[in-house]
Amino acid sequence: MRRAMRGERRTRAALLLLLLVPALLAGPAQAEPPAGAASVAEKDSTGRVVVASFGSILGTIVYAPFKAVILCPGMALAAGVTYAATLGKAKEDAEYLARVGCTGTYLIGRDMVQGYERFEGSGTR
Repeated sequence: MRRAMRGERRTRAALLLLLLVPALLAGPAQAEPPAGAASVAEKDSTGRVVVASFGSILGTIVYAPFKAVILCPGMALAAGVTYAATLGKAKEDAEYLARVGCTGTYLIGRDMVQGYERFEGSGTR
C-alpha cells in the first residue's frame, strides 16, 4: 500500500513539474513588452515572475474548469429558460445572459496576476 502511495506522489510531482517548467520558461520568451514597458520589465525580479507564474497556473487550474463547466452552461441554461418563459419576447435579455456567462477570461496569465493586464470576468464588456 505504501508503494502505491509513493508512486502516486511521484506521479503528482512529475505532473506538477510538467505544468510549471514550460510555463516558467516559455512565458518570458514569448511575451513581447508593449511600447514604453521597459521600466516595468526592469522592476520585475525573477522571484516575482516565478510567483506570478505559479499564481497564474494555480488560478487557471481553479478558475477555467469552474467557468467552462459550471458558469457558462448555467448561464446558457438561464438564457434558454428566459427565452422560453417570455416566448421569445426577451430575446435581448437571453442573449445578454448567454454572453455574460461565456465571454471573458478563461485562462489567467502572469501579467494578470501582476496587474499589468486586465482580468475580464463574467459580465465584463
